[in-house]
Amino acid sequence: MALARRLPLFFLRLYLYFWGLIYLLLRIKTCQAICICLSYIHKSGRESSCFVLDFIKSVFGIFEHYLEKLVMAYKDLDEVSCYLKKRLQVENKGFLDELVRSGKGAILVTGHFGAVEYLPLSLALNGYKVAMICKFKTKTLKKALKERASFFGVKLIDASEPGVVFKAISAIKEGRFLITECDEFSQWRFHKTQRVRVFGQLVPRDRTLDFFVKKAKVPTFLTLMRREGSGFKLVVEPIPPETSASVSVMAWKKLEKHILSFPFQWYQIKGAAKFLMENKIEGESLHKEGKNISDKDTIFSPSFT
Repeated sequence: MALARRLPLFFLRLYLYFWGLIYLLLRIKTCQAICICLSYIHKSGRESSCFVLDFIKSVFGIFEHYLEKLVMAYKDLDEVSCYLKKRLQVENKGFLDELVRSGKGAILVTGHFGAVEYLPLSLALNGYKVAMICKFKTKTLKKALKERASFFGVKLIDASEPGVVFKAISAIKEGRFLITECDEFSQWRFHKTQRVRVFGQLVPRDRTLDFFVKKAKVPTFLTLMRREGSGFKLVVEPIPPETSASVSVMAWKKLEKHILSFPFQWYQIKGAAKFLMENKIEGESLHKEGKNISDKDTIFSPSFT
């Protein structure tokens, strides 16, 4: 914590990368999981590129994510705000401005992608009221982030506490933009009969986001903080409502397109490998994505190849 406060960003990055590389040398299974997920990504449409280079970039992307966690938790707030203001671009800002004028809240779907740790602050700096569902690694980090979030009027909702749904819906009704992640695979609540393809692999789809959208009845957008050189681009893409389609499926498909283009900016890559190995459904020809499927026809056979 003291180092995070005192060290200039350049030296803090070097320090974190050094210990991160040592950690990976001792945790070979983590490296294997990254390789497994990258293989799924390459097979499902990743444009021709060097697998080794993608692996190295992915590792550094994970390090960068933890660096951003430390910056948000412990660096001087004025310093972080100035840093972001100088480097931030907002794409399709008009969508969010229109919601503010109408007084409506919205659901902003994001992922473990790019500089997501900077997303709530970036929105707040642009004058938007924000709430975010998140998980905290430690109690110390939770306390630090909550104190800082309240300074900018950002409401953090702890996913591990009771009443998450009530708190989230209440925040939306206050006219806030609720940020939630659609790739927190360990928190997916599986639909009994409907499926979604994750990097070409058929898995049970999540029903959590659809529940929120149904209860909140507000517009939904995919919102990502993509790293671009020494700066960041806040990408806003509407997720149009379709009566025949699941919002969670549409949100994942939009996020997946960004991941295929920038896999090294997605730090959920290790968790995705475990998720796919444990939950992908064999016998895919028996199923149709997004359609009701008889339980007796469903074949669950996790593959670890």
